[in-house]
Amino acid sequence: MGVYNALKTAIEKNPDKTIMFDKNSALTAKEFDLLIDTIAVMLPKGANRIGVMMEHSVEMIAAIFAVLKSGAAYIPVEPSFPQERVAYMMEEAQADCIITNTKFREMVKAFPKIIVDSGMTINENADLPAKEMEENRLAYILYTSGSTGKPKGVSVTHANILHYVKAFQEEFHPDDSDVMLQYSVCSFDIFVEEVFTTLLSGAALAIPSDDDKSSMERLMKFIDDNKVTMLSGFPYLLQEMNGLDSIPKSLRLLISGGDVIRQSYVDRLVDQVTVYNTYGPSETTVCASYYNCSNGYALEDGTYPVGKAVQGTSIKILDEVGKEVTDGEIGEICILGGGVSQGYIGDRAEENKAFVTLENGERMYRSGDLGYLLPDGNLAFVRRKDTQVMILGKRVEADEVQSVILGYPDIHQAAVVPYTDSSNLSYLVAYIVPENDRFDLTALKEYMTMYLTEFMIPEFFVTLDKLPLTVNGKLDKDSLPVPKRIKVKNAKIQDLDLLLDWRMEVLSHVFSEEFKSLTAEQIETIRENNRKYYLSEMPSGGHIACFAYSGTEIVGCGGVCIYDEMPSPDNLDGKCAYLMNIYTRPEYRHQGIATRVVEHLIAEAKARSIEKIYLETSADGERMYRKLGFKDMKGYMKL
Repeated sequence: MGVYNALKTAIEKNPDKTIMFDKNSALTAKEFDLLIDTIAVMLPKGANRIGVMMEHSVEMIAAIFAVLKSGAAYIPVEPSFPQERVAYMMEEAQADCIITNTKFREMVKAFPKIIVDSGMTINENADLPAKEMEENRLAYILYTSGSTGKPKGVSVTHANILHYVKAFQEEFHPDDSDVMLQYSVCSFDIFVEEVFTTLLSGAALAIPSDDDKSSMERLMKFIDDNKVTMLSGFPYLLQEMNGLDSIPKSLRLLISGGDVIRQSYVDRLVDQVTVYNTYGPSETTVCASYYNCSNGYALEDGTYPVGKAVQGTSIKILDEVGKEVTDGEIGEICILGGGVSQGYIGDRAEENKAFVTLENGERMYRSGDLGYLLPDGNLAFVRRKDTQVMILGKRVEADEVQSVILGYPDIHQAAVVPYTDSSNLSYLVAYIVPENDRFDLTALKEYMTMYLTEFMIPEFFVTLDKLPLTVNGKLDKDSLPVPKRIKVKNAKIQDLDLLLDWRMEVLSHVFSEEFKSLTAEQIETIRENNRKYYLSEMPSGGHIACFAYSGTEIVGCGGVCIYDEMPSPDNLDGKCAYLMNIYTRPEYRHQGIATRVVEHLIAEAKARSIEKIYLETSADGERMYRKLGFKDMKGYMKL
């Protein structure tokens, strides 16, 4: 049986029920079937693969089923995708044509277009006999991010979809009283869950407009007005709902998928509605496991288990050579059963090695995800295998660092992303969305040192108002600001004019009130006296100055004076140093630049066998210096 045949069975049970609506139209099951035929007769005969690039509407859903009824496979594309990406997908998938709206007809000009707009007239005389579909016939090609930099298309069959519909029905029991929110973009698995499990179960599909989705308040109003009972989305959507005073009473089920969900994201929701955590790569058709958070527990790291295999699926945890590990031991999550797809289209021989045919003929997908079995048989997701980076020659898991940050009480959201610098060396950047005004970056770093070794602490911490997300609801890494790695270099006497400029900037910052009362002549006198100091002390080694560079731009500076004091029990030879001019321009602060400057200057002093180093600091800088090993300077007095 094909997917359309399963839909037809559901339609015949209740032909006059309204099963779908958007801002312009509401269709009964019978009307929806007629709309499918209206579009199906427009498709070229013998087409094998057809792109669908439309605004979300009842016509878009009908177009997808029209493609399936004709015997072709559909390739979902959001109109917001870059044109080059759309062209690549259509070319690799060998699309015969693209169904689209009039407003998008100029995109991807090389392909024939079939125009279907919102509010199109239903042709009641249109009739395309449904084909008896072989279960292994291709239903859709879903493009995901590829490790080669090019998107890769996952080939999913009618049997794969029907397998998942049955698994969903077994767990969640949708019926004709249910209404599912169609919130996801078409290019992600959640869309498949929203559309097929709903319509093939006799439930209704509610399609909000972009305006309805423009704010959480409007989305909740849409859900409330239309008595939506089921919602499937990414963890960040549920996290936003968790912060609301209340949610619509019609909701009975919230499903989180596509990313890790933490207890703090849903701690209020779990008492109001049934919340599920799900897991499954696109390669295994939507979800491979379910976990009921409302009746369950969170793990020590604050995340929920991903549960047990869905109906018709089994999960194994294997080591590097393909042997099952003992329960509780971390290994690769491998998925078997009716959801395992045909693999990737195109020339993907290396990546298709993840799909394995076992001796008994069963297909298995090696996910590249790491996990382990809990004592109660539930699966715990740990991280991707490929999130490891080398920092100072040691392996660091970005996900592990991120998990520790998310355990800090004043953090609302966080992401840790690895980057490489111009020397191909890896470094970590932590992106932080604080929970409140109490957030203290220094305190966070101190907290992290209780759980992570020093080299695991991210080099940069960037505070944001919110994390940027893709249309799929995942972290949009391309939209994150990327701090450039800082290099610290000693200034030379040839840099004297530049050094004097920075010295005057530092003084005007430290003595801002005093500077206001100075005349231009007095300021020039200070500059000239500093010039004489540098000309005398830098060549003799009595002063070392340095600049901090972000790329080629100077963003900070510092200096250390080397001198002799009277010998004492804690400084037998009397050699000592005094740190000064530690300064970072305001727009570059809180990125660890001052720390890098101080560490550089300390190293310069110690290279001259100096162990006693003085400094004068503000209260803001005191915590940083304590972390670097400096003792309390409260006894220091200035006349």
